Amino acid sequence: MKNKTDSVKIINSIINFLNEDFDIKTSLEMTAKDLRLNKKKIEEIDNNILYDGINSLIVSINLFINQEMKTVISNNFKTLRINEKIRYLIFSRFEIIDKFFDRKSIFKLVVKQKSLSKVGVMLFNISDEIWYLSGDKSTDFNYYTKRFILMNIYSASFFYFLRDNSVEYSKTREFIDKQISNVLKFGKLKSNFLNFIYSNKT
Repeated sequence: MKNKTDSVKIINSIINFLNEDFDIKTSLEMTAKDLRLNKKKIEEIDNNILYDGINSLIVSINLFINQEMKTVISNNFKTLRINEKIRYLIFSRFEIIDKFFDRKSIFKLVVKQKSLSKVGVMLFNISDEIWYLSGDKSTDFNYYTKRFILMNIYSASFFYFLRDNSVEYSKTREFIDKQISNVLKFGKLKSNFLNFIYSNKT
């Protein structure tokens, strides 16, 4: 637990300095000074977390969140419907972000990447992890369709989460519910439309 706490403290410090417009090297140096890190720890951070600057820092943060996500899955999780699992996992991820980091600081860090392609890859990986934890085993075209749809739901929900000051983020819960419901309705309409087309061909 101590190692996890220390890692979070180090990452948050680096993020704060980066968001004050210091570069990676200076942010690490100032973090090392503030937290009194020894040379070995500095080299470990540089080699394992900051080897590709902001990009690898964001990857490390997401890996940490993914590990925490596995701890929030209870025994009755398997009994939930797939849409309930997705809803639960999206919100759980937001709760983890808010518990260990600052949601607005994380958003500023992502913006600093200044690369839509890298943000896209990040969102795809987040979506893929959520589907994986939900038990999805698809390997066909649906594999990508599901993840691209979830990318949109997740990003829209996260933007809403950034501005949500309601008690226990109840408004974000409602927003996620609405986003998923809209997708389910669209899926049902699409299915009915295709059935209508094919039925009229015979």
